[in-house]
Amino acid sequence: MTAKKFLFILFFLLTYQFGFSQANNVESYYIPAVNGTKLAMDVYFPEDYKNQKLPVLFEFTRYWRGKEDPKTGEPIPSLKKRDKYFLDHDYILAKVDVRGTGASYGVRTAEYSPTEVKDAWYIVDWVVNQPWSNGKVGAYGTSYSGTTAELLCATQHPAIEAVIPGWSDFDVYESPSRPYGMLATSFIAVWSQYVDWLDQNSVENLGASVRRVGKDFPMDAIKEHENNTIVLEALSKAPYKDSKFGDFKSEELDPLHWKKEISESNVPMLVLTSWLDAGTAEGTLLRLQHFDNPQKVVMMPTSHGGRSHASPFVVSDSIVEPIPSVTEQLRLQLNFFDQYIKGIDKEVEDWPTIKYYNFGEESFKHSDIWPPKGQERIKYYLDTNGKLITSSSDEPQGMDEYLVDFSVSTGTNNRWTTQMGKPVLNLNNRNAADSLMLTYTTTPLAEPLQITGTPVISLNLSTTHKEGGIFVYLEDVDPDGKSRYITEGGLLLTHRKLSTNAMYDKIPYHSFRKSDASPMPIDKIEEVSFKLHPTSILIKKGHAIRIAISGADKDTFDKVPTEGIPTLSIYRNKTNISFLELPIIK
Repeated sequence: MTAKKFLFILFFLLTYQFGFSQANNVESYYIPAVNGTKLAMDVYFPEDYKNQKLPVLFEFTRYWRGKEDPKTGEPIPSLKKRDKYFLDHDYILAKVDVRGTGASYGVRTAEYSPTEVKDAWYIVDWVVNQPWSNGKVGAYGTSYSGTTAELLCATQHPAIEAVIPGWSDFDVYESPSRPYGMLATSFIAVWSQYVDWLDQNSVENLGASVRRVGKDFPMDAIKEHENNTIVLEALSKAPYKDSKFGDFKSEELDPLHWKKEISESNVPMLVLTSWLDAGTAEGTLLRLQHFDNPQKVVMMPTSHGGRSHASPFVVSDSIVEPIPSVTEQLRLQLNFFDQYIKGIDKEVEDWPTIKYYNFGEESFKHSDIWPPKGQERIKYYLDTNGKLITSSSDEPQGMDEYLVDFSVSTGTNNRWTTQMGKPVLNLNNRNAADSLMLTYTTTPLAEPLQITGTPVISLNLSTTHKEGGIFVYLEDVDPDGKSRYITEGGLLLTHRKLSTNAMYDKIPYHSFRKSDASPMPIDKIEEVSFKLHPTSILIKKGHAIRIAISGADKDTFDKVPTEGIPTLSIYRNKTNISFLELPIIK
């Protein structure tokens, strides 16, 4: 399938499959924001609205607040199931095209820019002064709009009572832009093209047009979008966290940058996320540990947006309904808003702080702290003949060589590509991929092992090239020898230098800043340590633990180096040990 065809199918599904009409209960406005820039907003009222004052729920979107038929100008039903659910329970909805997108004016120099964040204060302030508002607002969303829901807290507007960030970004450099320091081309190239079509109102490619405000089509606004930054071009020129992205540094363009302001807002959050959705799980857990806001977290086994199930023990090559169901996801969100915005006791205060899915056991666990009580960290050491053992090697010179195979892939339905709406599939049988990688496997476990938290890999390695990447996959191997993907980690070797960061307790931290980057010395042993994405899994008795090491993921990341084929040497001896560190619960 071509990228263009995929984008059209995605747009069609988002536009038509879940669209609900609300033609008689919507008003459109242009609201002045920072520097007087006019932002387009649609306000939806419940069908039986009787001019009463109601709370307002915001969605600040980058994907058009509404659409219309380009030939007739008639609105295309575009409310989603969640929107209608909130309307049916007496909330007013306000959908906003963020600056430089849709029918809004302005030039877009970056995603999640500080200017965009500050815009939201003006919009909220206008809304709470309208006769239909009771002065209380919340925000919700998935993906981009999930992130803007959290960023709304950074404005510290006093009307904000609660937000629900769903499958949202936290540290945008590490997820989804440059995971491990590498450009995630499979997502970024497609997303960049898609949002450019949206910004330019490319009817030819999208088959629809942005919804206008009033009678006149917003040609002047769309004309301003011609000066928007092209995301792929900007990211290609921004290899470091402190690189410039448009008018800002990459590290200024995410909720992590606004930690102080968001924490000080003290706005309650319901965070919906998945273990297998890019790096959203890590962001969720870091926020839970280090932001002061009251939080409830539901960590699911789903694709991006919670649309389908994603457990490698349940899902193979076809789509399975999500757990929890979409209906249950909606009920959770409504109860949360009712509790904190309407003051209705839905017993949300009694919910566990975090409810998280446990793979292998295929059920939810819960905890009021993270990491959960009883967590310990154990090590498995790389040993001869592809073994993982519990004690370090006595060998004086043990080492394994691996000629990087650039055909290695996690497929096209993985944790990164799900960010474009794809289901997570084919993680249930990794044997073919394992055969192309360097693997180390334990003996079958004599007792079950509960892994919960962030695994770490530490490798003493050398390479024949100055540039290169390394990927490590954690897998479960059943008694029949079938391996299943659990989680992964990686690192562009240029960023191997370790730094300190209070948010990363016992976890290797890389700054990804230019000053800390350096080429690998050729054929010289370097200790390279990095985290894997957090997970929770019960490894059953009789199953084994495997790590698979590669230097590429061809369907996800750019090839590094662009020329040549490196040989990686992994050292596993008395002097230079290499190990896997697992967080376990006893």
